[in-house]
Amino acid sequence: MAAKPKEYFDIKTANQNGSYNISADSIAPELLRRKFKKLSNVEKVFYLSVTVTAIILAIGMVFVRTKIIEVEQNTLTIQAEVATKEDQLKAYDQQINELMTDDRVANQAKDNGLKQNNDNVIKATK
Repeated sequence: MAAKPKEYFDIKTANQNGSYNISADSIAPELLRRKFKKLSNVEKVFYLSVTVTAIILAIGMVFVRTKIIEVEQNTLTIQAEVATKEDQLKAYDQQINELMTDDRVANQAKDNGLKQNNDNVIKATK
């Protein structure tokens, strides 16, 4: 690459002067304008469409990632609720089994003044 003329922005000179600002009347903006004017309309449309597509894809990716995080959070919440309900169901089943034992039924009957009469029990057959 050939050496650039001194009128272009030189970082060493800017560093020596203590300023990194490029003035508005420097040659850099004019150079960009000239290079942009050399592009044909088809090239301008192409570069513009590439830029717009990149921006839309970036926004879309952020949107999709946000939705994924939201769905994962909802899934975790629902799984926690299901686990809680399953634990309650197991506790209720255990209570039902404890209440339906033969000894418990016999004790409740005895407390209410009923007697167990095995003669009244009939076995079902086919």
